[in-house]
Amino acid sequence: MLERKLEEATVSDRQFGVAQGAASHGRILELIRTAGGLSRQQLLSATGMSRATLYERLDALGRAGYVYEAEALAATGGRRSRNIRFDDRGRVILALALGQTRATASVADTDGSVLRSVTLDHDIADPAEDVLAPLVEAGHSLLASGEASESLIGVGVGFPAPIEAGTGRLVHATTVPTWRADAAVTLLGGTWDVPLVVENDAMAAALGERSGDDETLVYVKVGTGIGCGIVIDGSILRGARGAAGSIGHIRMAREGPICRCGRHGCLAAFSSGLAISHNFSSNRHLGLDEIRVAAEQGDEEVNQILRSAADILGSALSATITTINPHRLVLGGRIGSLPVFIDGVRERVLTDVVERISDGLAVDAGAPDDRSAVRGLATLVMRKVFAAQTVDDSISNSLQATGQTA
Repeated sequence: MLERKLEEATVSDRQFGVAQGAASHGRILELIRTAGGLSRQQLLSATGMSRATLYERLDALGRAGYVYEAEALAATGGRRSRNIRFDDRGRVILALALGQTRATASVADTDGSVLRSVTLDHDIADPAEDVLAPLVEAGHSLLASGEASESLIGVGVGFPAPIEAGTGRLVHATTVPTWRADAAVTLLGGTWDVPLVVENDAMAAALGERSGDDETLVYVKVGTGIGCGIVIDGSILRGARGAAGSIGHIRMAREGPICRCGRHGCLAAFSSGLAISHNFSSNRHLGLDEIRVAAEQGDEEVNQILRSAADILGSALSATITTINPHRLVLGGRIGSLPVFIDGVRERVLTDVVERISDGLAVDAGAPDDRSAVRGLATLVMRKVFAAQTVDDSISNSLQATGQTA
């Protein structure tokens, strides 16, 4: 991984005419973060910089709170060198993961591990203020309950609708037809004086489920609705208008049941949790949590309906799997992560997809809750806050303020 990052940095330097050995503050920090810590000698070897220049830049990064000297390394003769680590001590991220019927507010560390959280029921179709206000209150409460040493560095919001990259605006949001496109940014942007990231919930969860930046992953969340995210080489595949992976509205039958989008026969009208909850005998009215419990207890009617819905979803996913050729297909959400549902999707996909695509394909269970989305949102916040150019600008401004040069 470190060698790959070094190669990418070298190519970028050439593109922008940066002299070899002139790694910026931001790129040095990126190397340290990626490797989990490096000695000064390792950094000298990796960057080709002069000792004086590297030490000056490490000193600036240290004074700005980006890095610190950690444990001593094994002696190689003479004075022991120390590991230079990214300073993530006390840094936390607030993640607000919204679904259609519930949302989770979480405080996470910089790796996306949840430190504390609370889940709230809501109806995403309600006015934006009514949906977001309780989450803001929950976020304030969670942050206030932390240790005094904690420092909030960013807020990530996952939303069950296509999101315009870079602006956080909602795009063609059938789930929230009354919301303004900029509702999330407007109502949350000024609440905490830190960077804000807004992302589609399934895309964020896909990023959170990846096992590494070399993996090609298709993630499908089946909860109340159906969402899909695709990650290739550590980056989310967004499409031209931020709607890549909107498989819930693939038309499976011209005369099928009506979907919430107003069309007939969409995949979501067959295989979403909402559709599944409407398919039981007339005397049974089960919510998603009740469906999950019944499936785990071996309820035959529930499992038969789940198998049927999974088969249709697997049929729809076969084209996506063939087109993307992923290493893994991960199914998450309260319905999607059920073993009976995963087995049904796996069977259909492996039956429909040609062997050269299906060979080696893993079909795995993702988290049933919002942990994947929290990890993905934390990753996006970290990439924004500690982007090389952002770090370079911050260091440059600090040095200029004290009359120094970068």
